[in-house]
Amino acid sequence: MPQLPLSLTPPRRKRLDNFVAGGTNAPLISSLRHGLEERGWVLLCGPEDSGKTHLALGLLAEWSSGQRRACYVPCRERGAAQLLASGDAELAVVDDIEALAGRSQAELALFNALNRWRAARTAVLMTGSGATPFELPDLGSRVSQAARLILKPLDDEGLSRLIGQLIADFQVVPGRGLAEYLMRHGPRSAGSLADLFERISRRAQAERRVVSVPLVRDALRDR
Repeated sequence: MPQLPLSLTPPRRKRLDNFVAGGTNAPLISSLRHGLEERGWVLLCGPEDSGKTHLALGLLAEWSSGQRRACYVPCRERGAAQLLASGDAELAVVDDIEALAGRSQAELALFNALNRWRAARTAVLMTGSGATPFELPDLGSRVSQAARLILKPLDDEGLSRLIGQLIADFQVVPGRGLAEYLMRHGPRSAGSLADLFERISRRAQAERRVVSVPLVRDALRDR
């Protein structure tokens, strides 16, 4: 019987210093920081699991550590409209804005929040795919006023660096050939790769095993 995971390492924190940008995304980080420091509005676009939420939480943590008020609205979660109505800060982060599309009260809450933040000169970071499928026409217009930055998927070199970063972040002992196997058979998106590491690291700790190729193969098959 596997040992219960009573003493696991803490969850991986999403910070800017452990975000693997890859060569194509490095300038984006600088533009993102600069735009927000100037109290601008930024819409961070990219495919699913490309790392948008990681960047958003990393910037949120950076602002909070500098004693600046910041609020976070995860639009996929319940209660997003209430958070939008009460979120007053120097930085507002609205994650996955398309999740509000088609929900009239939520769309209106975002529209009102954007108007309030503009009047207060609040820096605003929104994330999404880049589509703006809102039913409220004025909301689409407001969102389009944000500077648009495109987060691109990692290339092979970036994925290799990310695997090394995840091994360090999750404090796992890698088995022989792990990185090579993941490069050939693992997920290609940053978010999916991080989710995989979270699952296999918990199992490895519970069973007191290294993160081996067979363990990863089982996790991929179970998924």
